[in-house]
Amino acid sequence: MMKQTDIFNDESLQNDIQDLVAIEQAMIRKTYPLPNLDKELEKIVGKENSDAEEPVKHQYPMMRMLMSALMGAAAMLAIVFVWQWVSSRQTIDEATGNRITQNVSSEQGMTMLQTADGEMITLTLADGTEVKLNSNSKITYPHCFKGAERMVHLEGEAFFKVRHDSKRPFVVDAGGVLTKDLGTSFNIKAYQGSDCKVTLVEGKVEVLAKNSQHKPVTLNPGQQYSLSAKETVSGQIINVNTDETTAWADGVLYYHDQTLEYILDNLAAYYQSKVVFRNPAVKTKHLDFSADKSGSIEDAIELLNNLGVAKVSFKGNTIYICLLYTSPSPRDTER
Repeated sequence: MMKQTDIFNDESLQNDIQDLVAIEQAMIRKTYPLPNLDKELEKIVGKENSDAEEPVKHQYPMMRMLMSALMGAAAMLAIVFVWQWVSSRQTIDEATGNRITQNVSSEQGMTMLQTADGEMITLTLADGTEVKLNSNSKITYPHCFKGAERMVHLEGEAFFKVRHDSKRPFVVDAGGVLTKDLGTSFNIKAYQGSDCKVTLVEGKVEVLAKNSQHKPVTLNPGQQYSLSAKETVSGQIINVNTDETTAWADGVLYYHDQTLEYILDNLAAYYQSKVVFRNPAVKTKHLDFSADKSGSIEDAIELLNNLGVAKVSFKGNTIYICLLYTSPSPRDTER
């Protein structure tokens, strides 16, 4: 173990320390000017020897070196704190790979995170639960889970991979429905004014309408619980294609056996555009369709045209659809 006096006797170590301090100070000076150490030292030790041949900074070499090291350390800490603060307000847009700044607020031990149009983020909660938050969504969660259950509040859509804890269940409050984890991954879609849909991918969950007097309902994988925005007491359970429901979490716009009207309405909402059907007969045509969320609306329209079901064009922020073929599509024939 090095003795305290060895620091001052080791010339090589002193040079290394001074080099590090110089680098640190140079980094900080670009934004935050450092104080004049000579003047600060003069204030401390006085200028008794101001007429001496050697200036003050050479009369107190060890003090000067320590002051420089302390200032350098403080500067580096400032860099770390600033970087952590900036990083806490940024995340990675998985669709584009670019950093995006989110609407983040923190109050009384709770954090609120909100995404904008076309933004999707992934976050890990204090208990290790992974959450993928879709665009135009908001989640509120505690910095640290305390008490008998772990509860978060959601507006919008999110996919949860819950870190199971039988002693402290994970509960999501969204769209008038309480969803309790029983060791699972699930998707919740509960935009304001729309139906709340809980889709189970793996494991089990219990769902219960908050205004209901009934017992919770347990879902199995592939089942979806839907509660109407108007009917807030009881919901219904149907079997669904979970790949379609959760495709957004993998950065894909995916539709299975859906009408062209449904697909185009969803694409228009995602790309903030309008839809005009010049021939209403094409609305009911069923098809499978998928597109990369990171692609442009022109890319999606090109893929739709390649299906040969309808002629789709885009002009002036409006999607136009006209009937291309008068004969039924293969999927319509099957139906």
